[in-house]
Amino acid sequence: MDVGDMYTDYKNQRILQALLGGLMGKLIDRTGQVFGKLTALEQSGRDTFKKVLWRCKCECGKEAVVTSGSLVTGNTTSCGCVVPNFKHGGWKKSSYNTWRAMLRRCNNPNDKDYSRWGGRGIKVCSQWGDYLKFAKDMGEPNGGETLDRIDVNGDYTPENCRWATLTVQARNTRLPKTSKTGVVGVLFHNNRYYAAITVKKKKFYSKVFCTIQEAAVARKELERIHWGVA
Repeated sequence: MDVGDMYTDYKNQRILQALLGGLMGKLIDRTGQVFGKLTALEQSGRDTFKKVLWRCKCECGKEAVVTSGSLVTGNTTSCGCVVPNFKHGGWKKSSYNTWRAMLRRCNNPNDKDYSRWGGRGIKVCSQWGDYLKFAKDMGEPNGGETLDRIDVNGDYTPENCRWATLTVQARNTRLPKTSKTGVVGVLFHNNRYYAAITVKKKKFYSKVFCTIQEAAVARKELERIHWGVA
């Protein structure tokens, strides 16, 4: 039976696509992209599992053939001339898991969050393809801190990243494209303005106002009450 006949349902097609390593999907040209110490030179066929292979040049001068998945997830960052990350204990640290997630959502179109990062053009700087360089630049987070981009429309670079609490990150959000007011946390409905804020997945609202300026002030008051900021 033809594969298309067996998997007519869209969801099943996506599952099959993932299992076949992108066989049914559009090939992404990674020529020239840098992954740690590796630079992708050209596609080199597929392996026995039908996964796309890339011939890469390592900084040490050697070449290696690596699956596309291993490159974009950070599993392979050299030809083997350096000690793999898991051997130096990185996998035990919060920064390592954060680094892996950062690479996935920016480089892997099959990742559930790709549309919000890589799909918007957000990139990871070339040196951060190497976990050791990322860890050297960022160190480890404290408590519940997670990785935050200061410019929410900018790339993942040492200058644009910090460890931040969820409260700080909640304040540092990009304005939704659907915004009718141009002010974060201020909404417009039925010819009236009002403020809203989210705390631990629960929304809080102000009363309605006639002007956007009044609603903006109300938003600041909600931040003071629920986030403890002036």
